[in-house]
Amino acid sequence: MQVTGCDRRANVGLHHLAMEIESEAKLAELADKVTAWPGVTVEFMPEAVGSGPRKHMMFAEPGGIRVELIWPG
Repeated sequence: MQVTGCDRRANVGLHHLAMEIESEAKLAELADKVTAWPGVTVEFMPEAVGSGPRKHMMFAEPGGIRVELIWPG
């Protein structure tokens, strides 16, 4: 079986899983926990989406699935 890498513009499949977080403080708390978890690759820490106040972060869990945590502001 041939495995094809994810290319969200060319292939159908899971690009990432997004989850809404209840508060900016909870997003910061989860960011600290995620970065300390073995095997996690952080793509970026919490940052503003556009001009804010919405913030998000992106990481890959140890199995390789990209996960986005987003606080809607």
